Amino acid sequence: MRMGNRIAVAGMAACLLAWPVFGQAGALSEADKRTLAEANKYAVRGVKFVEGGSLQRAKSEFEKAVKIFPQHLDALYNLAVTCAKLGQRDEAIEDYKKYLAVAPNDADVWTQLGVLYDEGNRRPEAVAAYEKAIATDPKFGRAYHNLGVALKERGRLEDAEKNLKQFLKLEEDAGRQTGEAYYSLAILYMQQGRATDAKLLLQKALDVDPNVAYYHNALGDVYLQEKEPQLAIASYNKAIEKDSQSPVAYSGLGDALAQLGDAGKAATAYRKALQLRSDYSLVHFKLAKLFEITDPAEAIKQLETYLGSGKNLQFADEAKAKLAVLKMSSPNPKP
Repeated sequence: MRMGNRIAVAGMAACLLAWPVFGQAGALSEADKRTLAEANKYAVRGVKFVEGGSLQRAKSEFEKAVKIFPQHLDALYNLAVTCAKLGQRDEAIEDYKKYLAVAPNDADVWTQLGVLYDEGNRRPEAVAAYEKAIATDPKFGRAYHNLGVALKERGRLEDAEKNLKQFLKLEEDAGRQTGEAYYSLAILYMQQGRATDAKLLLQKALDVDPNVAYYHNALGDVYLQEKEPQLAIASYNKAIEKDSQSPVAYSGLGDALAQLGDAGKAATAYRKALQLRSDYSLVHFKLAKLFEITDPAEAIKQLETYLGSGKNLQFADEAKAKLAVLKMSSPNPKP
C-alpha cells in the first residue's frame, strides 16, 4: 500500500518553466530598479537552463540573481525548486524560508516547505507549515490534504479525517473530482477498519483515473482486510497491469495468494517484489511466515535478513520471537 502520499503545490513546474514575473519594482528607488533589472538577467537565464534540463547551471544563475537582489521572490522560489529537484533538501528549505521572510502570506510556499519537511522526516515542522498555509489561505486545499496525511501518520486519526474531508469538500465545491482526495481518505478509513467506506472512495478514485496503479493496489488491500483473496488478487493484478514495476503490488499479490493457501505462487510474488526493490525488508518477514512450517531453515534466513535490515521493523518483536522458536527447533540450520 502506498501510504503518506503528499501533493506538491500545483503550478510548481509552471512557475519554473514560465518567464519570471517581477512584481516588486513598483515601490523601489531608481537605483534598486537598476539592481533588480540586473538580477532579472540571471533569473531569466536560470529559467532557460531549467527548460534545457541543466539544473546545476540554473541553480548558479538563480543564486547570482539572489546575491544581487536578495528579495527577488521569483529567483528565491525557483532556486528552492531547483535545489529540491537536485536533491538538496536543506538548501531548498532555507531558500523557501528566505522567500517567506519577504512574502509570509504565500500558502503555496508554506505547503511546499511542509512537503520538504515531511520528506526529511521533520514531521512537527511539516505540520506547523501546513497549518500556517491554512491560516494564510483557508481555501488552499492541498495544505489540508498534506496536513491530514501527516496527522494520520502521527496517529491523530480524528484530526486527520477532518482535514482530509475538508480537502475533499473544497475539491468537490470547486467542481473537481480529484482521485487523490478520495484515495487519501480511503486509506484513513482502512486504518480505522471501515472497509465499506474505503471501497466506495477507492471506486470513486478509479472512476476519476482507472490507470493509477496504487488505487487498484489499495482496493486489493481492502479485499484482504475482508478476507476476499480472489478479489484482492484481481485488484493486485490490475495494479501490476498498470505498473509492472510496482514491488508493492507484487507484495500484496503475495499476501493474497498466501491467504488463499497457495504458498508456492505467494513465494514467487514476494521474490518478484524483492527483485524490483532489494531493500523491501518487510517482504523478508512475509517470506519467513510463509516458510516457518515447511522450511524452518529458510524462515530463519529470512527473519535474520529482516531484522538485520534496520527497516520496516514494526514486526521486530514478533520476528525475534519466531526466530528464537525456530532456532530452538533447528539448532543447525542450513546456510
